[in-house]
Amino acid sequence: MSGNPVPVRTVCPAPCYDACGMLAHVDGGRVVRVEGDPDHRITRGRLCPRADRYVEQTYHPDRLLRPMRRVGAPGTDSFEPISWDDAIGRIADALKSLARDFDPRALVYVTGNGQNGAMTPFGPLFLAHFGGHSTAFGDLCNHAGMEATRLTFGTLHHHPPEDYLRSRLIVVWGKNPALTSPHQWRFLEEARAKGARLVCIDPRRTETAIGCDEHLAPLPGTDGFLANCIAHVLVDDGLVDRAYVASHVHGYGDYEAMVRLYEPAKAAAVCGIDGETVRAFARRYAATRPANFSVGFGVQRYRNGGQAVRAIAALQAITGNIGISGGGFDFANQAAFVTRPFPFQTKTSPRVRQLGALARLGRSILGAKDPPVRAAIVERANPVSQAPYSPSVHYALTRLDFVCVIDRFLTDTARRADVVLPAKSMFEETDVVPGLWHGILRLRPKCAEPPGEVRTEREIYRALADAMGFPTEQFDIEPEELLNRVLPGGLSPRRLKREAFDRHGPTFVPFQDQTFATASRKIELRSEAAELAWRVDPLPFFSPPRECASEDPDRARRYPLHLLTPKSAYRQASQWGNDPALRAAAAGEGLAIHPDDAAGRGIADGARVRVFNDRGELFVRARLDPGIRREVVSLPSGSWLAVDGYSVNVLTQDDVTDMGHGATFFDCLVEVEVAK
Repeated sequence: MSGNPVPVRTVCPAPCYDACGMLAHVDGGRVVRVEGDPDHRITRGRLCPRADRYVEQTYHPDRLLRPMRRVGAPGTDSFEPISWDDAIGRIADALKSLARDFDPRALVYVTGNGQNGAMTPFGPLFLAHFGGHSTAFGDLCNHAGMEATRLTFGTLHHHPPEDYLRSRLIVVWGKNPALTSPHQWRFLEEARAKGARLVCIDPRRTETAIGCDEHLAPLPGTDGFLANCIAHVLVDDGLVDRAYVASHVHGYGDYEAMVRLYEPAKAAAVCGIDGETVRAFARRYAATRPANFSVGFGVQRYRNGGQAVRAIAALQAITGNIGISGGGFDFANQAAFVTRPFPFQTKTSPRVRQLGALARLGRSILGAKDPPVRAAIVERANPVSQAPYSPSVHYALTRLDFVCVIDRFLTDTARRADVVLPAKSMFEETDVVPGLWHGILRLRPKCAEPPGEVRTEREIYRALADAMGFPTEQFDIEPEELLNRVLPGGLSPRRLKREAFDRHGPTFVPFQDQTFATASRKIELRSEAAELAWRVDPLPFFSPPRECASEDPDRARRYPLHLLTPKSAYRQASQWGNDPALRAAAAGEGLAIHPDDAAGRGIADGARVRVFNDRGELFVRARLDPGIRREVVSLPSGSWLAVDGYSVNVLTQDDVTDMGHGATFFDCLVEVEVAK
């Protein structure tokens, strides 16, 4: 090394809101440190605790540097290194045997969002040459809310963060940006300093709730009911913006008739919030314009999640807070998602079988017939840890004849593989990364050489194609040329190296022209498209979560505590779950439980407890938290079985949301007792 590191401007590809601008300091082909890019308009030189540890993750002593094959039972550490020729040969032999004896669709391809970017289609390209495969549809993160937003407004575009400074009221609903989107939280704090009122709606008194002026804590899964009760007050008190509704809202008459059923007095029984509190909030909300709603993924992690998001979005429509500076409904910004699909071509017409929703991955694999699933390739995903009801995924993978995992570490999923291939890190291949909260697209240039024998996914699938006798020309196209082909006109890696692409800029106001890409060209409170596509009511009626006293009283008696599994500040899904510094920082998280619920069970602060239901059990330390609702407990997700000894998803159900094929992680009842 020279001792004179060169800063390279790059961007964090983790699947979170912020897509932080970074400077990677490179010396001799090795990244030696990272820092926030002070010139990034949004993240402004600061990184989250996870991004601060990228160097340690890249050169972690446990990082896989060579292909590995399992020599013991699935789930053990009994692996040994093998050569690339041996690894590729084993995979090719397994696939040839599968195609000969069964059908290409006996292979399931599982992928996730381990790294955001455009350089991800090489698995599907290889499988197109293979003749087909099976896969799962949907998403584990945000698809119910995204679909609800699309059905309501037509597109998913946010107000830029700077526009918060023009809001007078900001409602943060089902989101904890102080922990999960720290750069957004800085803007919200600035807005508050300028006079905006901040309101948090969340069953937990989170870091965000503590920093807000007002906190409403509904029972889990009742957000849609609460939203409709607020609408009832707005209608009753004549606080609806009738002129705006008449010009720009579809289905208001039916919607008004619906919300009249949601009397605020009923909120106490359903939401755990008394009617006067609902009325007072609704009146303050209507009197304070412009108002912005920033809605988090937590709202839509129930069976009723899509309809809940539609009900919340409707409030902004009937108060005329859409299309104005300082207003808006922000859920998941798609403005920077501008790349086109790679124009790959094959001579075959691959047969792709959709097994079922990703949220039901285990049962989908086990239930497949004609042909049954016999093999799997998994990349950028850790479903044994992260998928709902993860024991079913574990069981399904152990029943297969062959499993290949591409990853940087021996994750819980990799430990179920027959062959594990070492994957690149963010520094080791050029790509582009969009923001999910802001509308900025940035280049992530290659700035370091892969350590050991690590290969990129493009190189891995090229080697597999060669071993299978498939054409390899399209795998040989260099990343910058591939990106040139998928970026829209005027954009190129060369341009993005000079400057980021900002789709809208700091003064953009979504829907300012009051044009919406819906069938009616208006905001749709009554959505025939929702009814047709998802078989839900066209109006955002409330239905209870699947696991609650009104739906299953016997289950609620046996498991009376509602379990929430929010994100941790120290992991991104399960990524960074093996980082020693972050694990030490997360040691105090534990199972949050209200002191009254703990006292009734003889649980002291810090006690080791058993958390269980009829799906599974886990053992953790309890943390008494007076800020959480009674009859609700919370345990951050993302832990590793191999590192922490548990995964929260042994308890969660493999159900799907009412729209978008999402996962219902928060629709979960448990009981807690002192561990014996």
